[in-house]
Amino acid sequence: MVEATKAGRLAWRGSAALCLGLFLTVGSGWGISQAEADSNDSATASSARSSSKAERGPKPAARNPVSKAARGDSAVGPNPFNGRGRSPVRLPARPESTPPQRDKPSVPTEFNATAAALSLPPQVETAHPPLTEAANTAAAAVSSAAAEPPSVTALAPAAAVPTAAVPPEPSTPAAAQALTATGGWARDAGAPLQSTMLWTMLAGTRSDSGRRYSGAAFTPQAAATTSLTVGPADATALQPAGQSVSPLGTPEQTAAEDAAMRTARSLPMLVMKGVLNLGWRIIGANQFAMVGGPDQANLDALGQAVDEWAMATAFQLMILNSNEPTIVTQVAPPHDWYGLDVTGSRILYDNPDTIYRFVGVNYASEYVITGRLPENDPQASFSVLTGTTGTTAAVLNGDQLELGPDRTFVITVSGEAAQPGQSNHLQITPDTTLIAIRDTLADWSTEDPMTLAIHRTAGPPNSLFSQLGGFAIPVIGAAVAQSPLLTALVSLIPPLPSVPPILRGTLGTLLMLRGFSQEAIYIKVATTDPDTGQLKAPNVFTDPIGNASFLATQLQSAGYFQLADDQALVLTINPNNAAYFGVPVTNDWTITDNYWDEQTSLNIAQARSNPDGSYTIVVSPTEPVFDDDSSVWNWVSTNGLNQGTISIRFQAIDTNLPDNPTVSSQVVTLSDLASVLPAGTTFVTPAERAAQLATRKEGFNRRFAPYPQTA
Repeated sequence: MVEATKAGRLAWRGSAALCLGLFLTVGSGWGISQAEADSNDSATASSARSSSKAERGPKPAARNPVSKAARGDSAVGPNPFNGRGRSPVRLPARPESTPPQRDKPSVPTEFNATAAALSLPPQVETAHPPLTEAANTAAAAVSSAAAEPPSVTALAPAAAVPTAAVPPEPSTPAAAQALTATGGWARDAGAPLQSTMLWTMLAGTRSDSGRRYSGAAFTPQAAATTSLTVGPADATALQPAGQSVSPLGTPEQTAAEDAAMRTARSLPMLVMKGVLNLGWRIIGANQFAMVGGPDQANLDALGQAVDEWAMATAFQLMILNSNEPTIVTQVAPPHDWYGLDVTGSRILYDNPDTIYRFVGVNYASEYVITGRLPENDPQASFSVLTGTTGTTAAVLNGDQLELGPDRTFVITVSGEAAQPGQSNHLQITPDTTLIAIRDTLADWSTEDPMTLAIHRTAGPPNSLFSQLGGFAIPVIGAAVAQSPLLTALVSLIPPLPSVPPILRGTLGTLLMLRGFSQEAIYIKVATTDPDTGQLKAPNVFTDPIGNASFLATQLQSAGYFQLADDQALVLTINPNNAAYFGVPVTNDWTITDNYWDEQTSLNIAQARSNPDGSYTIVVSPTEPVFDDDSSVWNWVSTNGLNQGTISIRFQAIDTNLPDNPTVSSQVVTLSDLASVLPAGTTFVTPAERAAQLATRKEGFNRRFAPYPQTA
């Protein structure tokens, strides 16, 4: 009795002291910041954008407005290369041009598809009648805030769905009106829904009760581990002609984005952003001391970097409750979809090629992750992150998954070790806080992220302790998760119906404090010598190494650049045993800028190789243009920055091959660039550059389909 009383006191004190406990997570961030540093565990960027575009105000003027003469227009007409980076510089004759290679190198895909036991039914996409006027009218009544959908040519039909998978009865008149006009609900087991359009509209809008509905993308058969819904991305979303719907646009995702933006705009977070801004100025002055500190362009970008860090922190709060797990995409650029104008959340060398998703888990619970791995997704991974630094405890790669005939999979997650012959399992430890899920897309035009869902299959009931992130508190969370008695006691206090933004903001300020230490650590990756710990000179990039701050299976060559308008950093990269590399430009605060309209990054699928298999990448604030109006295919724009950081990352490394990747660098003036380019360099005409950028933007838009990004 005495022991139970003592345990009860401990439990109640633990729940009452969650805010103090969360302060401890400032020293840990329970690994999310570490995980997000993609260099593959990272990312945060843009000012706190409201849910309405009108709150943004007018767009800023162009970074470098120049006269026609200054931007290099010729006597016969405007220079077709202007508008990207700084004004193009007319260069002398270059080596003989090599036509652009049409066969892009691709990252090899090798998956172990041996899933006879996982007979999950494939999704079938067939034609469907177009929306009717009555249906459109009914859908508009669901929510006045609903985004206008793109033009529709066809809809996927409704699949037979068990009654258990059907959402509850509508709780609002508006939703009821939409249901009546579009066919209503399935009432009997196996009865098909009458209209997929209904699922589509409800998935993309918020009802006035705040509920979001999710359609069934697939339902595993009885022999499978569980029966879950994964939507609305695959079977229930709008399907414009020639374009699929992104699997990232789930109702849970848009709900998290909406809540995160409100949290980031709360008064405590606004105050904390001012403190962080001041602290980062001091960090930047110290870390970039060899070049006189951050230049004015980077100081101007500091506010955006802090805003995106705040948004990333708010997203962390969205996945605190591991008893109600939700897979959330973050470390993402600003985007507009489903009626939301979403602030960016890029931090810590975000990779333009990587989709980052996170979900909170705890040792006291068991989970099942279901999904579908696309044919064209060569690099996917699930990482179990633990402790105060986000240490990787286990990794399950896409090519290790046991897949069904239609490439669906089921992954079990628990504190138990995998059973003999069980490949699709992640074992979590008492101090595990989350699972980081990454899709690295080399060819943006063909590769897609996985479709995913998670369901908690066992564990204690939801509680205030879990809702406020108790299982993520260092030491305390692990102690409670390992003790059935403590777990039962903290579960006596039920969760709040909802967490007010002001409370989330208060908790967020504690997590934001981690920004001081994390930003200093990651800037040092670029500005200091890893062997001596001393500051190093700019424009020095050497052979890649492993770094504890990044993905465990990755190598990085990191550094920073300091370039005049007429200078270029020339990188020579030999990937050797790495199937993937990426060269993204980030600013002093380690985040990307506009990489969808500007070619501020290149990877192994986007770049063109030299005849010997190496790659020559030209990084400069000004695009090099030769006398014949051609430029270099492998030009990476700094988007006008004279100073910034680069973390070259290598992945999918074949350890059976002896040679690791190599990197070397040199700085030349643009007038001397032709003399250092190897024979066989690929050049582009103005029309080919325009096509290159158009392809890039189209590939980027696939991530947010069916909503093209215009800003």
